[in-house]
Amino acid sequence: MGSSLVKGRSADDTSARHDAAAGPTDSRETAHLDDSKGLSLIVRENLTEDGTGVKLASGDTLPVLSAAASGSPVEMPVSKGMVNGKLVDVLRDSGCTTVIVRQDLVSEEQFTGEQRTCLLIDRTIRTFQVATIELDTPFFTGKAEALCVLTPVYDIVLGNIYGARQPADPDQDWKPKDHQANAVETRGQKRKAGRTRPPLQVPDSLNDIVSVDDLIQAQKEDNALDASRKLAESGEKKISKSGNSSYFLVKKDVLYREYIDATPGSDVLVQVVVPTKFRNQVLKLAHESILGGHFGTKKTRDKILTHFFWPGMHADIVRYCRSCGPCQRTSPKGKVTKVPLGSTPLIDEPFRRVAMDLVGPIEPATSKGNRYILTVVDYATRYPEAVALRRIDAQTVAEALMDIYSRVGIPREVLTDRGSQFTSELMKEVSRLFSIRQMTTTPYHPACNGLVERFNGTLKSMLRKMCEERPKDWGRYLNPLLFAYRESVQESTGFSPFELLFGRAVRGPLAILRELWTGEVDEPDTKTTYQYVLDLKDRLQLTCEVAQQNLSKSAERYRRQYNKKAKERKFEVDDEVLLLLPSDNNKLLMHWKGPFKVVKKIGQMDYRIDKDGKIKTFHANLLKKYYRREESAGGFDVAGVSVVDDGLSEECSEGENEDVNHSSRKDILHLPNLTPTESLKDVQISPHLDDKQREEVNSLLREYEEVLTDMPGLTNLGKHDIKLVHKEPIKSKPYPLPHALRGKVKEEVQKMIDVGIVESSSSPYASPVVMVKKKDGTIRFCCDYRKLNQVTVTDAEPIPDQEEIFAKLSRAKYFTKIDLTKGYWQVPLTEEAKELTAFVTPDGLYQFRSMPFGLVNAPASFSRIMRVLLRGLHGVDNFIDDILIHTVSFEEHLDTLREVFERLRRANLTARPTKCTVGCVSIEFLGHRIGQGELRPVQDKVDAVQGAARPKTKKQLRSFLRLVGYYRRFVPNFAALAVPLTDRTKKGEPLLVKWGDAEEAAFTTLKKKLASEPILHLPDLDLPFILRTDASDHGLGAILLQETEGKKFPIAYASRKLLPREQRYCVMERECLAVVWGVQKFEPYLYGKHFELETDHQPLQCIAKSKVANSRILRWALALQPYQFSITAIKGSENVGADYLSKNQAAQADVVEASSALAST
Repeated sequence: MGSSLVKGRSADDTSARHDAAAGPTDSRETAHLDDSKGLSLIVRENLTEDGTGVKLASGDTLPVLSAAASGSPVEMPVSKGMVNGKLVDVLRDSGCTTVIVRQDLVSEEQFTGEQRTCLLIDRTIRTFQVATIELDTPFFTGKAEALCVLTPVYDIVLGNIYGARQPADPDQDWKPKDHQANAVETRGQKRKAGRTRPPLQVPDSLNDIVSVDDLIQAQKEDNALDASRKLAESGEKKISKSGNSSYFLVKKDVLYREYIDATPGSDVLVQVVVPTKFRNQVLKLAHESILGGHFGTKKTRDKILTHFFWPGMHADIVRYCRSCGPCQRTSPKGKVTKVPLGSTPLIDEPFRRVAMDLVGPIEPATSKGNRYILTVVDYATRYPEAVALRRIDAQTVAEALMDIYSRVGIPREVLTDRGSQFTSELMKEVSRLFSIRQMTTTPYHPACNGLVERFNGTLKSMLRKMCEERPKDWGRYLNPLLFAYRESVQESTGFSPFELLFGRAVRGPLAILRELWTGEVDEPDTKTTYQYVLDLKDRLQLTCEVAQQNLSKSAERYRRQYNKKAKERKFEVDDEVLLLLPSDNNKLLMHWKGPFKVVKKIGQMDYRIDKDGKIKTFHANLLKKYYRREESAGGFDVAGVSVVDDGLSEECSEGENEDVNHSSRKDILHLPNLTPTESLKDVQISPHLDDKQREEVNSLLREYEEVLTDMPGLTNLGKHDIKLVHKEPIKSKPYPLPHALRGKVKEEVQKMIDVGIVESSSSPYASPVVMVKKKDGTIRFCCDYRKLNQVTVTDAEPIPDQEEIFAKLSRAKYFTKIDLTKGYWQVPLTEEAKELTAFVTPDGLYQFRSMPFGLVNAPASFSRIMRVLLRGLHGVDNFIDDILIHTVSFEEHLDTLREVFERLRRANLTARPTKCTVGCVSIEFLGHRIGQGELRPVQDKVDAVQGAARPKTKKQLRSFLRLVGYYRRFVPNFAALAVPLTDRTKKGEPLLVKWGDAEEAAFTTLKKKLASEPILHLPDLDLPFILRTDASDHGLGAILLQETEGKKFPIAYASRKLLPREQRYCVMERECLAVVWGVQKFEPYLYGKHFELETDHQPLQCIAKSKVANSRILRWALALQPYQFSITAIKGSENVGADYLSKNQAAQADVVEASSALAST
């Protein structure tokens, strides 16, 4: 203990302190030798009966000073303190080297289990338990290790431990906790106290140990490995195009796959073929375990392939990694593509809608104490207002707004964020009194109020530059900077806010400087007040109209630039999503939370989310679809046709947790794992791309490898149904089938059964089969559904128009064509429709499970599915199962291609690699070659026309006219040229064609026309059109042109014969008829746009101006009223194209020269 406890001497006696110091000194030496802390202390059990002395072990008695027992505590360093939340007496003992605590003040969990020895003042050594306690005293605050004593002199004896204050220097401001504050439980603490902390999610351990016998038995019982076992029995070795080889083998009854990489120095991989029931264990160990690392699909796939393999493993790995909860919640927010930019309505009335926000706190504050800025921006004029504020409570903000409204008027709509100042009851009452509609942005999405947010950034930048030397004076510069902003021309409107609000340019510093330099002062015209108001009104109206046009163009330009990297994402009700929200520890850090359920969709971009029982609205950019793992006995379902036998492919696609489609077991069970004959290496990549672009394309193709296969998928976007006008079964007798072809029929049917396209049937319906010989000599299996089609209710779904597709391609520079694999077979049939497709063969009755070819409504059903698939995509069109991607830039092209592949994957559709072409500058599509703004016929079709033999029968002649008529747009005067041939197909003409000189001339001329490589330019919808028309005694002609770089190029030709009654019209009537017919013929291009009508008939210039007595011409003039055009008279020599198109058969020889002359202009 301290020196004040020495026998018979006061604390100031030096000798007494020396005698008493021997005990502590020895104790410290003992503690040093024993590596434990020794102490000297007094315990109540050593006191004498009267409490005035201490009985030593030697029998001597030492008196105890009154200051230590019953005297005033002023003379001893004793004070109140807290231990474990209890108020106790604390002695600060400078002669002690540890802490002593009364044992009943220590809880059980605070004991450390350690024991230490100490030396008492009577030279006895005792052992005490050690505990870690929480001290709060004037001498020390914090955790400390203490020896637990039953009855110490004081509750706490605080020795010389690290951090303890000196006995003479206690904390004078220390007070017990109960006296420091009246603590209350906040609402937030109460909510947190009622919550239960979710358990820590950890991956399940692999408790099931698989023995060799279990593996062998599971491999034998797994039907998914049938194809692999057959390959092992046959010993067949598969070699890829890159030289990599693989084959299956059985060693000691275990099925293995041996993979040999053609790369020099590569090791041979001997992989265990994993049965379905054990695949989940392999995936869990490779991805989720402590040593798994939660890598993406590529690294996880590479890790597994080193030791294991199973058919369809890539799709399983992608689904497993994609549905991993930690991976989804911790993925970078930048990985989620933003949705396309929406549009807000343009406001044409000043201060009808305003946007407002608060800026601050700004450091340093102004001399007036202002630390915030209230900003208001008008949507129509971009006119800003800003007010400096000391506080931003609702009342202060409301008063500042009233100050602004008094100058510019009260708006109808106010757009703000969700700050408490704007959503308070006070602000709601202000809005109610002034009939103001309050609108708020979605949470954590300031871009919704981008107008004022952008102004805030500009204002802060201006203040920073102006107040660099005197930062506290920023409030003085606020109004001058607002003047500078209002005087500046806005890029989006083309006018300054002053001009749009006042209808004139205000007199600013530059105007004053100009007056000083030149001495010229503009004197305004003297006007009456009435005239001034009228002129100002007209000027404001014109200015606002121009500003609105500029705003529309600017918005479209920004939207187009933003949407280059955007991707449409949609969520359905009850979908699970993750929310990008601030973290609990740092509001500036965002991370994914969830999953939460979608309750409702609001507008185009916002969704109502059920967040912990509260319904809140969030923007789509803050949402990410959550994929919940579907556990099954074997981990995952067997992969379907869209991911076919990865065992025979040496590469897998690359990507980190890509989105792939989850197919239900019902959809994919019937499709076995078959060997594909085509892969992504068969995709044709344009040779015009550079090495970097080709690598980007190859990387994208690898990422969507499962989409590129010649095995059909089974879409989940819809089913084909057949509705009949009556329920009477349609039965047809089978057609006679040669015995030599019956084996072929059986083989084709068996192939379709293996793929899951057809199945055995007991339907009352039956349609015959026919075997059609193809060009290459092979036989095509077809069903004759003509009788079924006659009683089928027609589907009115429109088929895409190729003319509309061609009209969009003029400015495109990159083209990609995707042909779906056996498109119709990827559409499932409804249960009711299956029996209607039954067909009869020599081996029995079968029915289709997928939509067959030959059904009357098949194109409509497929077009409906494609419309759903490609909805909302810019630069993508389709014609049945052919998809065309056309863009201006390569970056946009790659993004669009990725989105199309992603949608195909989600829809479980596949594309045939050999028929896919990527990144071409010109491409064949729908029988035409398109690219570089030009449209040409396909050379193969032209060669077919040139090689066509002279028709002998009426049927052959119709076939030839259909072939040539497909390219009639390239042939000027086609109608007149083909008259001798079309006349021979009329009713009453003999079946054997009477061939004469006229027919031979027409036949030869049509061939020559197509042999001359005719070229048309693709229409550019942003450029004006020119229409030329002309009429002759026997026909009408029209040419649609566009002018590019000073030259006029033909877009399309049109011509027709005059009817007998029309041939009796006068010249002016025929010319008017040519104009009306030409306008109607090219109406899709001309309606709603101003075009120029060129004609060599002068009287037509007065058709829209003068009163016409002729009722027929007057009726035609009225029919042209909806169109906006101007008539230009040209010389007859300049109108060679339309003039020759209108000529009769006698002028056929001149038409060739006319066409050449037009092409050269």
